Amino acid sequence: MEKIQRILVATDFSPRADRAVQRAAQLAMEHSAYLYLLHVLPVFPLEALKRVMVDTPLETEQRLYNEAEATLQTMAAELTGKIVGVHVRYHVAIGRTHVEINHYAETHRADLIVIGNQGETFLQEFFLGTTASKTLQKGCHPLLIIKQAPKRQYKHVLVPLDFSQPSVDALKVALKVVTDASIHVLHVVEMPYKRKMNQPDFNTEWADLYRDKTLSRALEVAEKIVSDCAPGDPRVRCIIEHGSPHAVIRDKAHSLGIDLIVIGKRGETELDEALFGSVTKHVLYETPCDVFVVSPEKQAIGRARG
Repeated sequence: MEKIQRILVATDFSPRADRAVQRAAQLAMEHSAYLYLLHVLPVFPLEALKRVMVDTPLETEQRLYNEAEATLQTMAAELTGKIVGVHVRYHVAIGRTHVEINHYAETHRADLIVIGNQGETFLQEFFLGTTASKTLQKGCHPLLIIKQAPKRQYKHVLVPLDFSQPSVDALKVALKVVTDASIHVLHVVEMPYKRKMNQPDFNTEWADLYRDKTLSRALEVAEKIVSDCAPGDPRVRCIIEHGSPHAVIRDKAHSLGIDLIVIGKRGETELDEALFGSVTKHVLYETPCDVFVVSPEKQAIGRARG
């Protein structure tokens, strides 16, 4: 199976970014991949500094650039000493963070982007947006968002499967990214007529029969997808549950000790996502484990390379 070859990790030198660098380095070692370190100097603070230090604006910008480059150089040297056989490169860019991340990933044909979780809430996302969401919206690469300190390789992976192509792509990515982990493929059935089923006069026997048949059909479809994507792979098992997707995913992540969720981002409209939040966003904000998001029709891992 083809492994990932180029990993880009963005860092702002914060503790959360350090965790992302550590995980990216671990993945680079597992896959013998190139590791790219990227730091983005934002435009607005630089412009503000230029206005404050009107006598030497160019020197101020150059000094900040040199300091960032020196820090990246030190990080690269330390990582090279720890992960044998992995080539580490680094770059300092100036601009809007998500734009520069996506641009660098595209020009260097990165298979995946790794960033640290910034601890945002739904309200912060709604009013301001985040680096993660903006990178996903504007970019074309899988995005791994690190929320925990990497103490080991990923051991227990959860892949929500709703039978859409993005969710199938997420399963394919999971199979390529994790090298030694159990992979739980979870399909959640949202039962129709749920309110009626809870009414006293509703035929519970019929409801139970309907639910069992629905879950059985879903299991058949899920097992067929798994068989096509990972024939005979002992790491993969299917789980079928009924309920609210984001709630079931959250509960399964806890009960199964999941340390990575790989999820396909559905193609909802921007208005839908802004008003109600997608399952992807619920998973990102409500689960403590790392989250790997694969955008629809934007799977970079395993693509043809020119």
